[in-house]
Amino acid sequence: MRPCAKSLRGAALATAAVVVPLPQLPAAQAVTGFTYCAPPLRPACIETSVAALAMAACDEEVQAFTRMVFRYRECLERETERAVREANEAIEAWRCRRDETKCRH
Repeated sequence: MRPCAKSLRGAALATAAVVVPLPQLPAAQAVTGFTYCAPPLRPACIETSVAALAMAACDEEVQAFTRMVFRYRECLERETERAVREANEAIEAWRCRRDETKCRH
């Protein structure tokens, strides 16, 4: 086998190993409309000693990290509001189903 073909085959196998189907959730756990808020990763340059020339690059990474933290926080707030709204709607629908006098008309 040619060296290039070997490396492509190895890359395909590595990729195949990473792609794993997610387990099916029971119907009670399946949630439509859920938005995953990915937490930002702390820049590695904060933990390691950085040369003077790399300080500017690290500073840019820290500024980008700070912006991502604010976007993450906003995402969590939106998702929390959505989840509370969905829960309130479900509770209201259940109460209405149990007792029609509690339905909003």
